Amino acid sequence: MKYFFFIFSLFHLSNCFSEDYIIEFQAKVKNLIEYNFSETKNFKNYDLEGTFTDSYGNIGIFGAVIIADIENGKLVRLDSTAENIYSNNERFYFRGIREKSDVDAGIAYNTIIGTTKKLRPLMGTKCTTSVRYLKDAIFGINKCKLNDKSKKILNNIN
Repeated sequence: MKYFFFIFSLFHLSNCFSEDYIIEFQAKVKNLIEYNFSETKNFKNYDLEGTFTDSYGNIGIFGAVIIADIENGKLVRLDSTAENIYSNNERFYFRGIREKSDVDAGIAYNTIIGTTKKLRPLMGTKCTTSVRYLKDAIFGINKCKLNDKSKKILNNIN
């Protein structure tokens, strides 16, 4: 029992050394292309243009390209590639996927796949994204786990 408690404590402590990084974003749907393959299947491709703020007080421009397959009014799969551009022009890019959920809301999983030089320590960071749509507007929150080096960099963007 002591060993189990020790291992559990180590696992818990390792999670204490990472911090949640929160990015709230809002965007408008642009350039919607939709194909109705049948009465039950359709495809959507659209761009998102908007802004973001983060838990360190940074602000920036957000953009994404979304590809979605829908069947019987339910999302089968959604793929996204997005860009965050901070006010000092530093950037990162992430890819995400959302499967089997409602079309107008859901949870996606993202990974940072590219950055400018200053943000390189963020490469490979995993994030969870929650989104909701209202007509042609999207509201979302990204929650990412950061290591100390990434935290320091993002805390000193401006």
